[in-house]
Amino acid sequence: MTLRSKKHFCILPWVHLHVAQSGKVHPCCNNNRYLGNVQENSIKEIWNGEQFKKLRNQFEADIADKRCNHCYNIENSGKESLRQISNKKYQKDISRVEENNPQPIYLDIRFSNICNFKCKTCWHGNSSAWYEEGSKNNASENRIIKAFTNDFSELLEYIDEVEEIYFAGGEPLIMEEHYQLLEELEKRNLHHILLRYNTNFSTLSFKDKNILDIWRKFKNVHISASIDGTFNLGEEIREGFNWNKFIENRKQMLAVCPEIYFEITPTVSTLNILNLPKLHQYLVKNNLLNIDNIYLNFLERPLNYNLKSLQVETKKEAIKMIKEHINWLKINFANKLIINEFKYTLNYF
Repeated sequence: MTLRSKKHFCILPWVHLHVAQSGKVHPCCNNNRYLGNVQENSIKEIWNGEQFKKLRNQFEADIADKRCNHCYNIENSGKESLRQISNKKYQKDISRVEENNPQPIYLDIRFSNICNFKCKTCWHGNSSAWYEEGSKNNASENRIIKAFTNDFSELLEYIDEVEEIYFAGGEPLIMEEHYQLLEELEKRNLHHILLRYNTNFSTLSFKDKNILDIWRKFKNVHISASIDGTFNLGEEIREGFNWNKFIENRKQMLAVCPEIYFEITPTVSTLNILNLPKLHQYLVKNNLLNIDNIYLNFLERPLNYNLKSLQVETKKEAIKMIKEHINWLKINFANKLIINEFKYTLNYF
């Protein structure tokens, strides 16, 4: 199968298992199509079930799914979407589609909503710190939402074949289950598995464990740090964030395991668009970040924080600043892909 000719095909349903904090299984973190719930059925029943089969048949026929709009919108801006990135990454596994042999080799398990931050762009389903606000809005969920009500032993049946695990939350670095899974990987000597994280990078220790000591044992660790602004602005957008602690943690990582891939992944919104170039340049100039290690997440909701809701004058100012930043990137020999990241921001407006 040639994926380049496919407009809507996505390989994820053949290789990817995503379990949300509620226990619900979706095609990916950007698509809320319901495929099952691990609190009601086994992973095997869900993975081989009718809902997954319908989704695979739909994508194999290259039929669009309206719930994939997040990817389609990103693609329309000229930026590479999760769909496109996944198709490229797992082109080697296209035989699973052709032979009808799906296998979960890429896990994205959101064990819970436990989090020590209360970010303006988040909600109680993704952060336990938002519980009180959620309760005011008659939210039925408890403070702590857990994907697996008992244990996740069934997940371990697949672990020997897994190539990649993505940890997010909540905040994965303060989740008990995250460390239990890492211990299991160590027991089975599965240090080759790619570990990817979306983390607020606020702490490097949990109980008696230091995450840097654990990461050093694995061959490939990829850290995406969620940080939206410098100094006070970053702390204002993400309640619980401490700029000085973030810098301290980054320096500690560079001292202990500099080989680990580290990038920042700002959520680009009306709250930080004018500060975005400053954030990038500060970290690069202070040798805390490779100039090419940044990935921009465009916020879609809440709509009042979406870039498209900017006032005309502010939008003009933002465009001017982004263009100046693009020139700085060129002068400092940034990768063309990173330069395009910021060009896509102009398109997104």
